[in-house]
Amino acid sequence: MERDLLSLALRAGDIAQSEILKHWKTSFSVEWKADSTPVTIADKKTEELVRNFAQKETPEFGFIGEEFGQENPDAEYQWVLDPIDGTKSFIHGVPLFGTIIAILKKGAPIAGLIQLPALGSKIWATEGGGAFADEGRPIRVSEVGELKDSLVLSGTINTMESKGYGKWFARIRKNAKLYRGWGDCFGYYLVACGKAEVMADPVVSLWDIAPYPLIFAEAGGSFSTLKGEKALFSENGEPLYPIHEGYTAIASNGKLNLLYSYHL
Repeated sequence: MERDLLSLALRAGDIAQSEILKHWKTSFSVEWKADSTPVTIADKKTEELVRNFAQKETPEFGFIGEEFGQENPDAEYQWVLDPIDGTKSFIHGVPLFGTIIAILKKGAPIAGLIQLPALGSKIWATEGGGAFADEGRPIRVSEVGELKDSLVLSGTINTMESKGYGKWFARIRKNAKLYRGWGDCFGYYLVACGKAEVMADPVVSLWDIAPYPLIFAEAGGSFSTLKGEKALFSENGEPLYPIHEGYTAIASNGKLNLLYSYHL
């Protein structure tokens, strides 16, 4: 079953990539949503196409998407989609954006994908099946065991500070070997592939992180909220937090004890 669902997720990722590249580095208008985040025709059209594909292939499944909300929320299986994670990068011509897809069973991801259209790369995982990149190369987190030897990533420092994580994260990044702001899904991609050791987000929505518990488990790493919660849903299949910007996130190679709750 998981293998069949992975095939669907990969096909959905290809649909998303094809549509996004039609708009990449072209002229398009930018709208600003009520939460002060941008959206473009590429975000909307990509989600429409993936939703239509999911409805055709798995009509009994539910769907959670950033742009058009939830459908069939009580279904056992759910698609979760962020059509363009990193829309600000997309708008500014920075290629470090991607599509995030997860298929959940009772709130637990069983197939997941990060697709990076502008870079022509992707990583994916299935429950118990391992994690892979591109045409099937196995991926694994790094073996770096100390912060002083680590590459630490995040989005914006401003948000870390405004959400109350400024002092905690300053200690981490100042004691790391290298810090860079290669955020959004690209940061998680690098950690899962063993190219960085830490990626942290002080505020994220469910669709920003839905496949990461699976991807990092299969790549040998660690993923949780900043409080250390490994699952994004309760045992009853209910989201732990509001699905829009209710979560925090940190991914690592599993060898560094960096959780916010441990450093209060």
